[in-house]
Amino acid sequence: MIVTRKKDVETVKKHASKARKVIIVGCSECAAICRTGGSEQVREMAEAFSDREVLATISIESPCDKRISTRDFKRIEEELADADALIALTCGSGAQAISEVTGKRVVAALDTDFVGMVERLGRFYERCSHCGECILNETALLCPVTLCPKGVRNGPCDGIKGTACEVYEDRECVWHAIHSRLTERGELEAFTVYHAPVDWSECHSPKEAVWERS
Repeated sequence: MIVTRKKDVETVKKHASKARKVIIVGCSECAAICRTGGSEQVREMAEAFSDREVLATISIESPCDKRISTRDFKRIEEELADADALIALTCGSGAQAISEVTGKRVVAALDTDFVGMVERLGRFYERCSHCGECILNETALLCPVTLCPKGVRNGPCDGIKGTACEVYEDRECVWHAIHSRLTERGELEAFTVYHAPVDWSECHSPKEAVWERS
């Protein structure tokens, strides 16, 4: 899921300073789980804009999906036509999708941090850097590109302190953890597999994925 943080309300209002009629848009999936764009946060943002005219509030299941946003905005077509701006309590992809779908000025009310693994509400962890060259099958499902602060792809660096990371001394070196897990599984031969450097020329942005229907 996409992990987001709230922007300062006054910053959001500053970017919407010329808008007198607004619509507050929430995300009922990722942002709701992060408690940054759920129904409660939509209400709070509407209250923050009480000095303007809030024409409507709406929570969209997946605002980053243009098909779903197009469908859901049909519920408030009249309000949308009259709005000066939409305040998006969504990730950056959601805010951009809303802009493309509506053609309206959209103010992003959240900062997008990372794609996270959820342990429970309020605890999210970055585990994947989307490098496009996944080596999880050789590293016991622990990603060194992400979990190592240096992104080392082949064994621990010279700075390892016992079993601790040189950069974050309160954390176990991921390569030590990989070695331990592979040993427990009887798969230690995988530790000797050489992983070539990531070809970052193939990891350019923006990325696209297009599948043709059969």
